[in-house]
Amino acid sequence: MNTPSTNQRAGKRGIFKGRGLIIIGLAGLIGLAAAGLWWYSTPAPPPPPQPVAAPDQKAQMMESLSLTEIEEGDKRWLLNAAQAEYLRDRNEIRIQDIQLEFYGKDQEIIHVQAREGLVNTKKRDLALKGEVTLRQGDFTIRAPEVRYVAKERALVAPEEIVLIGPRTEISGKGLYIDLAQKRLVLKEHTMTKLMLKKGLL
Repeated sequence: MNTPSTNQRAGKRGIFKGRGLIIIGLAGLIGLAAAGLWWYSTPAPPPPPQPVAAPDQKAQMMESLSLTEIEEGDKRWLLNAAQAEYLRDRNEIRIQDIQLEFYGKDQEIIHVQAREGLVNTKKRDLALKGEVTLRQGDFTIRAPEVRYVAKERALVAPEEIVLIGPRTEISGKGLYIDLAQKRLVLKEHTMTKLMLKKGLL
């Protein structure tokens, strides 16, 4: 009976040892591949949510607004607006759908309507735009823009206006209404229309 020599046994152990290394190496490669597949198939985490911007503390929205200006014990004007935005850094209130009453001498009232405007909270001036209409008694004035100057207590319409009376229509520019003195001045006259009674001509 032939007994394997020492070299042959060593050779077999070397072969087994090498095969063990190969098996271990293959197991390592399979583990790395599995780890790589898991990393590839796992979705990336979602990006962090964007920080919510803090509300602007300098602007304040209001659903409606009512203001009354009183000076020296007399009412100067009364304002109602359907919408308003207070711009604190500008000392202004932006207003829409406006109803105004201006009080003249002896508290006579001029009713004003406008689509939009601004209130200067520091100077107490008003700026009105968008189909501005002024009414007092039988007279109506239409203008694209009207400003109220508090220190003069006056209504000013620099652009083209139309003044409509019972039988008169006057067009012009540069309207100035002095509320304290009950005085109306039209600096630039464009046209006057007279509606005469039947049979007068």
